[in-house]
Amino acid sequence: MLKFNRPTAILYSAALLLIFITGCVGPLVSHETARTVGRSAAELTFGEGSAGTVAKFNYGVLKDLDLGIHIESLSAGVRAKYAFVNAPEGGFSFAAALGTGETFNGKYNNVDLIASLLREKWEPYGTFRFVRVDLESNELDSSDDTGLFDLKKGETIYTYGQVILGSRYWFDPHWIGSLEASSLISFSKTIDFDDNILVGAALIYKFL
Repeated sequence: MLKFNRPTAILYSAALLLIFITGCVGPLVSHETARTVGRSAAELTFGEGSAGTVAKFNYGVLKDLDLGIHIESLSAGVRAKYAFVNAPEGGFSFAAALGTGETFNGKYNNVDLIASLLREKWEPYGTFRFVRVDLESNELDSSDDTGLFDLKKGETIYTYGQVILGSRYWFDPHWIGSLEASSLISFSKTIDFDDNILVGAALIYKFL
């Protein structure tokens, strides 16, 4: 079983958080179910898709509480997930997650509501995500900087939502595959998404 003491976990998270901080949006992928990884267990995720590359690390602090890091091509941050309904051996689970992090020239905060259902090797999940992005200046005013959206010049705060549907497939207790698709919803008049549908795949390894 993989275990981390507190100083090691903090240093590991801080080191990874400094990698690849670019872009000006918050998290755009999930590959995560409502179930937690379990106390003193951990999970490492690498994925690729239309939103770019993602790397995630989650560590089970308590049975129902995970802490982790979330790094994407356009953002990087830390997150915490608490499962109100947790079915480690199978069945329905429901959780909420909070995240905060950095983007190029700004920062983001997000809230996720996650539901999932484990049936043998399949684990479909659905997530609704709300994201607030605060830019430190109004220099970005074109989709040329991200290839994903148009941001009107002069505005430094915007919000968006995301509906994510996907499923994991458990090859064995350690190796997991994940496929997902999502749709973006603008809650601000200052942002328009060029591509409203995002798809991606990931490979996940769970440390028991």
